[in-house]
Amino acid sequence: MPYIIIPDRPHRFGKTRSEHEYNIRRDWGCQTLKDGQLDKCKFLEKRCGSKKSYFDQSEIDKVK
Repeated sequence: MPYIIIPDRPHRFGKTRSEHEYNIRRDWGCQTLKDGQLDKCKFLEKRCGSKKSYFDQSEIDKVK
């Protein structure tokens, strides 16, 4: 059976990478980013605004 993808529906973990991380930590008790990486991710989200909402690990690691 084919899957139906609804792009306008918000993801249950949130729209941004930092929201995903926060909800994964809260719900499952684990983390995918270190605390420093999470801070860098939040910085990128603020700097880029609504242009891009999800950043790859390599983009986060480039922030100094």
